[in-house]
Amino acid sequence: MCFFTTLGVGICFLITRLSVSSFILGLEWGVAYLAIPSLIANTILYFTVMKEDPLFYLRRCLAFSLFTISTCVFFLFIGSIVSLLLKSFDFPVSAAVMGLFAIIPMRALAVFSMSRTNFLKRLMFTFIEPTLSVIFGILLLGLSVSKLTTGLVLSSLTGMAFAFALITFVEDYGRERIGFSPIRMFRAFLTDWLEADNHYLESYLTELGVATELDVATFVFRRKESHSIKGLLLVSNLHPGPFLNIGSSVLPYLFQAVSKRRLNAVALVPHGVSGHELNLVSQEENAKIIRWVFNGLDTEYTSDATRLVRVRNEIATATAQIFNGCALVTMTTAPSDMEDLPSSLAKRISTLTQGKFRHVALIDAHNCLTGPATMSSEKVEALERAALSSLDTCTKNSKLPFRVGLAQRQPPFKLKDGFGPGGISVIAVEVAGESFGYISIDGNNMVKDLREEILTEVKTLGFSDGEVLTTDTHMVNGIVSAPLGYYPIGAVVPRASLLNEIRLACKEAIADLEPCEVGTLVKKMEVTTLGSKSLKRVMTVVYKISKLTAIALFPMLIAIAVLSLIFLA
Repeated sequence: MCFFTTLGVGICFLITRLSVSSFILGLEWGVAYLAIPSLIANTILYFTVMKEDPLFYLRRCLAFSLFTISTCVFFLFIGSIVSLLLKSFDFPVSAAVMGLFAIIPMRALAVFSMSRTNFLKRLMFTFIEPTLSVIFGILLLGLSVSKLTTGLVLSSLTGMAFAFALITFVEDYGRERIGFSPIRMFRAFLTDWLEADNHYLESYLTELGVATELDVATFVFRRKESHSIKGLLLVSNLHPGPFLNIGSSVLPYLFQAVSKRRLNAVALVPHGVSGHELNLVSQEENAKIIRWVFNGLDTEYTSDATRLVRVRNEIATATAQIFNGCALVTMTTAPSDMEDLPSSLAKRISTLTQGKFRHVALIDAHNCLTGPATMSSEKVEALERAALSSLDTCTKNSKLPFRVGLAQRQPPFKLKDGFGPGGISVIAVEVAGESFGYISIDGNNMVKDLREEILTEVKTLGFSDGEVLTTDTHMVNGIVSAPLGYYPIGAVVPRASLLNEIRLACKEAIADLEPCEVGTLVKKMEVTTLGSKSLKRVMTVVYKISKLTAIALFPMLIAIAVLSLIFLA
């Protein structure tokens, strides 16, 4: 702000007349017309509007003022160029009036679409700064009272007319298609994105949501001697999205945290077969699943399992292992890209294996990505063949006693690095002297070849085999400016540090091996998800409103320029 109100305006004046006195006059003009009004306006707002508005605290109001100041300086700069070409142009007054015509509609649009305060306070928020600029320009700089006052009134009327016309159209269009105010939903989104308050947005998503039946399975491992719970593996076809702390984005970490707090147990929540239509809409829906798991821990446990079977074909890899009549299957197309799998895959496998198992828990390993990708029908068919083949072989294996070891580590990586707060979790399962490591990382996919590097590393630690899984948590989404909207595991963190953390977790899991029993909880749960139709409706509305706003801005700028020039003429 200091830069734009002093040096910026000073340069504008220097362009019109190459002299020190002109530059100094520009400095004085910037301070009197822009800096002082801005500081006074934000001080007033700090004690009035901002206390009731979570989005507009002091720093954001100052940033908003910086936008206003930058726009004014831009028009002063344009005015200084015009004054060199057109001697009749009244610089700087005419340039200042053109700036009013530009900033007021922008301020009105931003404030009336984003602020939660009442109408009068939003009106004050919109006009207090440009009004003070006009007053100080008249009092301190001796500018034309009639020209500035008339310019302020006309620019206010045109600005408010434009802002309300666009907002009214957006409201009517959105209400017709999604049933409630898109502007309020936008505010709710900003409140979560900027303030991490998910209450408002989740209430709207709940209205949009649809009742959905999800397959949920939990493998509960307990110590054979003490019968204390040691670890849990939750597999379902819900999707851990849509982003940040909304809906089921937080479920992988939340389940881990509750398991640690209540049972001192390690929990894994790998990604199931699902897409964004199966995002849970709220924390209440997360709580349903967590309550069901912890209410069902007093179940039947068995002390045997099959050895793990791995099957590869030309495209896909799958592993299968049977615990207490329930099959646990991992699927991956690594080292080729892997993204969300269609729900139809899970339905087909379930149909084709009906009667052979109590349940088939399918894990989308989600462990290789080079860029935006979709799963081709060829890849999906290859995954189906690999999964069915592994299950078929697994049914022929004997059930044997097993040992389980668990470990969980919190590496020093953050959400912006692509790491969720769940860290790295490992379940080591040893059957007949062969140990398999289920290595889960709380993140959204991982970079190409990292999986293979991890598996090579862990096999030197005593594991016979293993698979690397990610939770697909969308807590990491929307934080960084990246092509995918997040960083996959391994994209930005030091590779050596990451491998060391995984190595330590795997060593702890191997050292923790002991005889265990397993219980399996299986249920079709009715929850509220975003649903494919609701998701499509929201995305269509967002896209069309964004397009409309972008298209409307250019004609608005042209109209503002024409109106300001007509007024100045």
